Amino acid sequence: DPDELSARIDAFTRHLSADTQVERLGYTLACGREQVGKVYAMRKRAVGLLGNVQGEKRPIPFVEDTAVPPEHLADYIAEFRAALDARGLDYGMFGHVDAGVLHVRPAIDMKDPEQESLVREISDEVAELTHKYHGLLWGEHGKGVRSEYAPTFFGELYPTLQRLKTAFDPRNQLNPGKIATPSSLSTPPEDVEPSNPPETAGPSIPSEATGRAPTTGTTATEEAIRLVDPGLLTIDGVPTRGQLDRQIDERVWQAHASAVYCNGNGACYNYDPDDAMCPSWKATRERIHSPKGRASLMREWLRLQGNTGIDVVEESRKKKAEGAWGFIRDFPLRVKNSIQQRRGEADFSHQVYDAMAGCLACKSCAGQCPVKVNVPEFRSQFLEVYHGRYQRPLRDYLIGGLEFMIPHLASIAPLYNAALQNRLIERLMARHIGMVDSPLISRASLKKQLAAWGISEATPTSLGLLTEQQKARSVVLVQDAFTSYFESRLVMDIVELLSRLDIRVFVAPFSANGKPLNVQGFLGAFERTAEKQARRLRSLTEFGVPLVGIDPAMTLTYRQEYAKALGPEATPDVLLLQEWLVTLGQRLVPSDVAIDDPGFRLLSHCTEKTNAPGSPKAWQQVFAAFGLELELVDTGCCGMSGTYGHEARNVETSKTIYGLSWQALVEDETNAGKLLATGYSCRSQAKRLSDTPLAHPLQGLLTAIKRA
Repeated sequence: DPDELSARIDAFTRHLSADTQVERLGYTLACGREQVGKVYAMRKRAVGLLGNVQGEKRPIPFVEDTAVPPEHLADYIAEFRAALDARGLDYGMFGHVDAGVLHVRPAIDMKDPEQESLVREISDEVAELTHKYHGLLWGEHGKGVRSEYAPTFFGELYPTLQRLKTAFDPRNQLNPGKIATPSSLSTPPEDVEPSNPPETAGPSIPSEATGRAPTTGTTATEEAIRLVDPGLLTIDGVPTRGQLDRQIDERVWQAHASAVYCNGNGACYNYDPDDAMCPSWKATRERIHSPKGRASLMREWLRLQGNTGIDVVEESRKKKAEGAWGFIRDFPLRVKNSIQQRRGEADFSHQVYDAMAGCLACKSCAGQCPVKVNVPEFRSQFLEVYHGRYQRPLRDYLIGGLEFMIPHLASIAPLYNAALQNRLIERLMARHIGMVDSPLISRASLKKQLAAWGISEATPTSLGLLTEQQKARSVVLVQDAFTSYFESRLVMDIVELLSRLDIRVFVAPFSANGKPLNVQGFLGAFERTAEKQARRLRSLTEFGVPLVGIDPAMTLTYRQEYAKALGPEATPDVLLLQEWLVTLGQRLVPSDVAIDDPGFRLLSHCTEKTNAPGSPKAWQQVFAAFGLELELVDTGCCGMSGTYGHEARNVETSKTIYGLSWQALVEDETNAGKLLATGYSCRSQAKRLSDTPLAHPLQGLLTAIKRA
């Protein structure tokens, strides 16, 4: 009865407001399926949110699923908190109150042996506490390495568990040491004589743990149990990740924070094809091709490097500072190492390299992983050091140098395009360089067209001449290599649209952004490139005219990789297109425009929607200002991700990823003319694999305005 339910809710909320015996921060009333769904979604994210705390002390699961009868929960929580507070620990606490299940993860630095010992102290105390309140130490997640407490909780039933274990697993081969151990109540294995017990045999369950009064001496049954009992695992007798992690030097640990703090939560083992993280895992279903797998490999690689006396941080520093002479000097050593590699010489680094090679560098993990594991970041760090020892393929140099070569190649675009379309050259590039389906340079010259339209270059001089009123309706477009040279028509359309909306457009002279260098692990060259570009762009920011990028992945580099390399204070503020457009609001829309709604659907770039999660809705707001609806379509990765899909080694995986989510949408005839894609990579992949050109959101808006 809705009325009765409402009355009960009102009565309960009045009680909460009037009750002064308990300190409450507040409460929220969730009504309806949508709001209740958000509450449950928040609950599901709680573990991830806890895992993202900063510092060396991280929430550790060992008493995380205790359960007591709900009527005892309040008293139990009070004592539980007192035990943790007495040790000065931070902790997160949440759970299922109706079932009496409490999720608690104390923050402990498991690299510190003293803090590691707290696992035993707290486990013993909490085990006694749950027993006191007639509860369980393991209410939800299983016993596992906490099985040493099983006799206390099962009491006189524990020998029965041992009989079951003996019946089904007499040799103790299945999860040995967990839940229960085999007894000798049944016929012992042929190779285990009762008179000659295994060395690992431990004492039988103590009589007091079964709930029976202790007796003097032992019965034959107890003696038999003792003789064949290999013992249960103990909470402090199993190896921990922290014991390995403490072998990694503190400097190295901090320098690779984007990998080492992975807590194994497994959110990256995501089967949803319409979710961004993690495309390589979804396509291969191999754990080494997941963020968790790559982080584990990286952490082990760092440990092994340190144990062999290699200072990874120092190697990285030397590589960044390496000039042309250093590169030439070390060339013979790299050749020698590469020859040994081809001959099969073992090096764990090669296994790590293979895992990193499968990463698309889409950065969905950096945005969606609960603890912000950033595979592209530590992948670049690894590649930098790895290729200080082993030869790089020519492909890496071509990709890394793309932004520097493309202006020169554009001057001979017809010749360049003709060469790429030659079948012999295509085969040679695929076999010897490892690149396929390379994009053609746009026929139309962006520079010439902008000059013909009278679009000014953004310089301190040109911006300095603007009045405050003019600045309010001006913008500086920051070019990127992909849209300016491979999609020149897109940039022209954006300039045309903004001009129609009475926005004065300035275009910053093209200069390398450096992202391809960063992705390939040329970190020294990236830092030098970023410093030059940041200096150029900062010279434009002081005039109060917003700087706006076109391709989202390239634009986000300014606020992420630049901030990491140069520091936030040296990073220019470059907005995404939609971030800038929403600030204009209704001022953006001419009063005399009436547009028919074509029913556009937005396919967002995975880097954009995971690292700037508000950006898709910002596009909705922009279209709403023009009276248009924009449907946000859930999609995974398109499989291109910069140059990943153009690398011969990745072609099949790229196609598989595209087929998981994008292909059906793009090839659905009902979507013809309606799909808008924000990323250059996404549009390129759709054209390559489905022969379907997709428009940019502003191209869609321009088309709609022209039809009005």
